[in-house]
Amino acid sequence: MSEFLSSPFLYVGVGSLAFFVATVFVAMSFRRVVSTNEVHIVQSSKATVSYGKDTGKGNTYYEWPSWIPVLGINKVVLPVSVFDLDLVSYEAYDKGRLPFVVDVKAFFRIVDSNVAAQRVASFEELHNQLKAIVQGAVRTILASNEIEEIMQGRSTFGEQFTKEVDAQLSNWGVATVKNIELMDIRDHKESSVIKNIMEKKKSFIEMESRQEV
Repeated sequence: MSEFLSSPFLYVGVGSLAFFVATVFVAMSFRRVVSTNEVHIVQSSKATVSYGKDTGKGNTYYEWPSWIPVLGINKVVLPVSVFDLDLVSYEAYDKGRLPFVVDVKAFFRIVDSNVAAQRVASFEELHNQLKAIVQGAVRTILASNEIEEIMQGRSTFGEQFTKEVDAQLSNWGVATVKNIELMDIRDHKESSVIKNIMEKKKSFIEMESRQEV
């Protein structure tokens, strides 16, 4: 019995088993399961593959560190659900360079995760890029109109914002879900233009009412 326990073959077998168990443990530590509200775009030296619900590639993969030759990967995590973007108190100007601030709300969804992953390294970066696109569209369109027109046609300007943004979104693998909304327009902190316009309208309505009476 003692001869068997001291056999080199036994130690080789135990060592091999320990190595196998350690290898499996390490491999499992790199295994990733994609949640239902995300898609993980995995970029290796050979290909770019999206993992997640309805991707056709399943929802599990191994996140080998990028420094490992051949096997190493980089990943980008993006949402599959609709996400929103807000411009709050965004400073703008009308055609006559009158200052005011607006609140704008937009809703987006990712339609091509591979394209999006090629353009950005994270969802935060994508969000920032989309914000810059929306800001540019809002600034350009509002600067081409008088402030009275902007105040009276919020829904119309929302449609214009959307058309302007849609022209750029295909390059980012993103699409608008519905028209961008111009939620509010109000005076800049150093201006009273909108207040004066509202007071003028109020006075005009009161004058008409007195005339009718």
